[in-house]
Amino acid sequence: MATKVGMVSLGCPKNRVDSEVMLGLLEQAGYELTAAADEAEVLIVNTCGFIDKAKQESIDTILEMNQYRETGQLKALVVAGCLSQRYQNHLWDQLPEVDAMVGTGEFHRIVEAVDGALHGSRPGFWGEMPVGGIERPRRLTTPQYTAYLKIAEGCDHTCAFCAIPQMRGGYRSRPLADIVAEARQLVAGGVKELVLIAQDSTIWGHDLYGHPELPRLLYELAEIPGLQWMRLMYSYPTQISPALVEAMRQIPQVAPYLDMPLQHAHPDLLQKMGRPFRREKTERVIQMIRDAIPGVTLRTTFIVGFPGETDAHFQTLLEFIEAMRFDHVGVFTYSPEEGTRAEPLGDPVPAAVKERRRREAMLLQRRLVGSVRGRHIGQIMPTIIEETGSTVSVGRGPTDAPGIDGVTYVKGTFPVGSVIPVRILGVKEYDLVGEPAT
Repeated sequence: MATKVGMVSLGCPKNRVDSEVMLGLLEQAGYELTAAADEAEVLIVNTCGFIDKAKQESIDTILEMNQYRETGQLKALVVAGCLSQRYQNHLWDQLPEVDAMVGTGEFHRIVEAVDGALHGSRPGFWGEMPVGGIERPRRLTTPQYTAYLKIAEGCDHTCAFCAIPQMRGGYRSRPLADIVAEARQLVAGGVKELVLIAQDSTIWGHDLYGHPELPRLLYELAEIPGLQWMRLMYSYPTQISPALVEAMRQIPQVAPYLDMPLQHAHPDLLQKMGRPFRREKTERVIQMIRDAIPGVTLRTTFIVGFPGETDAHFQTLLEFIEAMRFDHVGVFTYSPEEGTRAEPLGDPVPAAVKERRRREAMLLQRRLVGSVRGRHIGQIMPTIIEETGSTVSVGRGPTDAPGIDGVTYVKGTFPVGSVIPVRILGVKEYDLVGEPAT
């Protein structure tokens, strides 16, 4: 009988893709996959190490999974992902419960790690994974109609608050042929929406061709029969070029949606954060996008409480949010990270102040979002049905990314995974309400 393996995947969609590849490799090697932790003989925790809360969640999850040695069938506990890459020696010393570890650069060796863990050798694999030429079978953990497509590994940016380069290495674009081949395989398996992800999706290809080539990739992906949507996430403002915007405008499969984490709006804070752009340039980029793609949906994120942020700095951020009228805004409180350029600055902004600023920014966005989203009333949007009930279905249109944005409530019952035209009738806070357009 095949050994049963379970997986707990924490953190971002990039981690989720790694988890899906690991599951695919294990299944290919003859292991049986299970979603029931109490049935698993091997449990893998793919950890996140981005901020303190994520690190604590990862540790808590490792300890929680280890309890299945007593209450379930667990024989081996494997830790993968960012935490194991960044704190490998510390974890070995502090967590004797862990039987094997795999870093972010070696997750393709998960079968070796599991085999070794089951035989008591306590293996550990760390390094910088090649982005091309390795097998990437995937067992999707998303609904069949949508999938994340990772187009690059690592990051070359030097943002003062971020430890991602320490955990993921330098930026390495996946070869065009590898990406397209994986996309074809996903679409052949029923995927209708591909969400393109990387630490910075906009510079894809710069290390392969000497300059960014994301538009070229989009045109290639658009040739895949059956692909209905592509969605761009993690776009870096300084790399959003007229050529990219023109490709988004011309290619029907590219959703009129752009995720562009900005982090702040005050020049003093942007400089301290190591963000190489200023508000004036950001506003010009946003206007260029909106002029070329009327009705485009823009998502962004901000950090409050970065060392040195004053009430005046924060007010500038609020003014920027109100002026720009983004469709989707996420706001996070700053936490210092070991080994980053911001670590010597300490954490001088009190936690209560950071949380108050976060709430105030989100309340502002909540007041704005009704009128911002209201511009879609009367429009007809293609909508993927994700849940269905007796009288109302829940779907998602081009304006909303999976898992982080709003949904569309549609009158009627429709098959999950189907794409139907929906006329938008109203707005319910962050969500849209509509009816089938016949």
